[in-house]
Amino acid sequence: MKAIRIHELGGADVLRLEEVAKPEVAAGTVLIKTEVAGINYADTMLRKGTYLTRPSLPFTPGFEVAGRIEEVGAGIEGLRVGQRVMAKMQGGGYAEYAVVQAGQVTPMPDGLEFGTATALLAQGLTALGLLKGLQAGQSILVHAAAGGVGSLLVQLAKLKGARVIGTASTAAKLEIVKELGADAAINYTEADWPEQVRAATPNGAGVDLLIEMVGGEVGAQNVKCLAPGATMIIYGAASGRDFPLSALSLLGKHLTVRGYTLYSETEATLAEFTRELMAHVKEHRLQVLVQEFPLAQAADAHRAIEGRQTTGKVVLRVQ
Repeated sequence: MKAIRIHELGGADVLRLEEVAKPEVAAGTVLIKTEVAGINYADTMLRKGTYLTRPSLPFTPGFEVAGRIEEVGAGIEGLRVGQRVMAKMQGGGYAEYAVVQAGQVTPMPDGLEFGTATALLAQGLTALGLLKGLQAGQSILVHAAAGGVGSLLVQLAKLKGARVIGTASTAAKLEIVKELGADAAINYTEADWPEQVRAATPNGAGVDLLIEMVGGEVGAQNVKCLAPGATMIIYGAASGRDFPLSALSLLGKHLTVRGYTLYSETEATLAEFTRELMAHVKEHRLQVLVQEFPLAQAADAHRAIEGRQTTGKVVLRVQ
């Protein structure tokens, strides 16, 4: 079968399309014929060796797939050959076939497209995790609001009754943010963007919740946007750069800053999030943006993500 392999860490050019052996199922696993493999920003960090973990070389990246079950291992009930499914995994998604633990497989509702399914698996679940505790009437700032997680955050926060301010880096992306329902859309490349954020909140007090994933100079300016008692949650750094944060700057306004990763959630919580997302999709309350690249163009997809040239969920079309 064809798969993307990484033999050395580095730039996008290290992503190579190769012919490898088709994986075999074992007890408790299923073999999925991949239609679409999701790409996450974490994949680019994994490729460069800057992610939280570093797999042994060579490896095939990819944390989620959507497709049809090709084979079912022993001891599995409720899954059948030919069934349309989406699945989370610890790697190996950029390939024509993937072996996945049965507990990580979710049957796809009728009418749900494969690309949309991969977006809900990672970006949708992450968005709901980031919004835990958000209350109706609060103000929230979503950075990179036209991206995979950001575009869903905007919509889900509105569904929860929040006032939503979204940022993006281009006029075209700002239009998308507005179309998704944001109350205000602000270009974070402009020097006075923190002042624009505060001006978009009641009495100019700032936001109650800030979702950060840009890093660099943008991240360093975030404290200026926060209202007294507000919280900033950091779940990534699309710029690839860390940012300084003064602990003393948190004291006067009683601010909270914390990190977030989907891996911190329990299986029960993830199941609850999945049900909520499926309900929104079924009732057509969510617009899921998907941008596709062929499997052979995985390197181009990574470059586009790192160059901030994409909107919504980016996926590889395998079949």
